Amino acid sequence: MDKSLTSNVKSARKCENINDPLDTYCVDYVAMMFSKAFIKMHVIPNVITVLSGIVGVAGGILLAFNSLLLNIIGVLLIILAAVFDASDGQVARLTKKYSNLGRTLDGFMDFLVYLSIYVALCFRLFPVNIPFTETAWGFWIIPVAAVAFYIFGGQSRTVDYFKNMHMYMIKKGNGSELSRTGEIKKQIAACKKFSFERLRLSIYCSYTKTQEKEAPETQKLLNLIEENGKTVPPSLSEAYTAKSSKYVKFTNLLTFNLRTIVLFILLFLPNHLEILYFPFVVFVLEPIRIVLICKFEKLADNMVKQNYFSNTETDK
Repeated sequence: MDKSLTSNVKSARKCENINDPLDTYCVDYVAMMFSKAFIKMHVIPNVITVLSGIVGVAGGILLAFNSLLLNIIGVLLIILAAVFDASDGQVARLTKKYSNLGRTLDGFMDFLVYLSIYVALCFRLFPVNIPFTETAWGFWIIPVAAVAFYIFGGQSRTVDYFKNMHMYMIKKGNGSELSRTGEIKKQIAACKKFSFERLRLSIYCSYTKTQEKEAPETQKLLNLIEENGKTVPPSLSEAYTAKSSKYVKFTNLLTFNLRTIVLFILLFLPNHLEILYFPFVVFVLEPIRIVLICKFEKLADNMVKQNYFSNTETDK
């Protein structure tokens, strides 16, 4: 394998050893080929993010049809969207063109792609009979999909939050993407009353606040760090990441790859088994999320109970 490609991929990662294996050994390398081309063409990361969203939504729409050809094209477009989604981050890190807007835009485009997939499944299953009955799903498929989509949103928030918390502890608070509502509110206060930036930050603040409510013990740990000069002692960093490294790998079970692989398999099986995707999200992935929250919260609670700040000077 091209050594320069490998070095570029590694240097463009947020953090080693937290990605899904499929991303680590495949998607990241394909994405880097696109990233090099985007950089040569001076395409900024936010444009790539929007392109990813457009391609992904187009792919999602094609899943609404019971056509093998259209479904294959839809799957390929969704995969391409995932590659572009990885590429925008690579380009941002390689060119140092980071932006808070980019982070928000990335999340919004992911939302649109998944929304298009869920809507497509509703259209696809609308005329299909409810299992073990002769009655079509009709409009009843909408609340089923809505519940699964709502739960999916919680899974995405959990993965995003605890991966960022893990990186925050690795980097000892420096250069991480972990946000706190207090900091965002200060940014909102500095904005004009009627501006796009204020609206964006308000939405992001609401999102972050929801994440924090799900992790109260983690908030206690972060508050303790802030009270001690926002400095993470090396001993705390090492103790936390020694445990969190084991847990963060399981967050990959809730990310794009597993859920889309399951969906793609179900789409191409007979008898409209794609209906099983909704209970898969609710009854398989959601318990994993609950266990992960419990593990990370217990870890944070243990860290708070230890006196890691008594020897901060010597740790430095």
